[in-house]
Amino acid sequence: MPKVAKVKDRWKTKVWIEVLAPDIFGNVSIAKIPANDEQSAVGRIVPISYYQVNSENPENNNIKLYLQITKVESLKAKTIVKRVEYAREVYRSMIKRGSSLVEWVGDYKTSDGLDVRVHISLFTPEKINWSRMHKIRLAINKVLTENIPNLTYDQLLEQLLRDRTLIDKVTEEAKKIYPVKNAVLLSLKLITKLVKPLEAPVQ
Repeated sequence: MPKVAKVKDRWKTKVWIEVLAPDIFGNVSIAKIPANDEQSAVGRIVPISYYQVNSENPENNNIKLYLQITKVESLKAKTIVKRVEYAREVYRSMIKRGSSLVEWVGDYKTSDGLDVRVHISLFTPEKINWSRMHKIRLAINKVLTENIPNLTYDQLLEQLLRDRTLIDKVTEEAKKIYPVKNAVLLSLKLITKLVKPLEAPVQ
């Protein structure tokens, strides 16, 4: 009688990695993911809601953080914020008829040498012409250019997400040109590559 080959259960050979939020969010545990070994988890992207690490405001559910694993020791993974994104469906609902949307995307370098791409959107209560839109874009860039080089990456996250200091500064500068109804960080991307992904992102 022919021997039947045993099918290996690949899950039994996996290790489970506890993913910790970045230092700025208190290194709280936010997920557990399987990996072949500790090293193979380095570089993987783990998406979470900002509300998971800051539940002070229900609107934080509208912000998604993409955390990249930078180091694993004793089955615990350290991470950094690789990308921040505002919920597109909520963002689209802010665009009202009779108002204007002014967007700015720019690349900057933090004081600790990290390159970032910032995408900010402002909404005016009424339609404005191209000339005013252009002036508002210049105003946004002025505030970001003056502030980001003096901030570490963690401080930048703090001022864009938690206390919104930088968003408020952008709003105040734009209001010198035309009233602003709302301002949001649509996205933030860490351009500097700190680690090389080894596996596909966790979905």
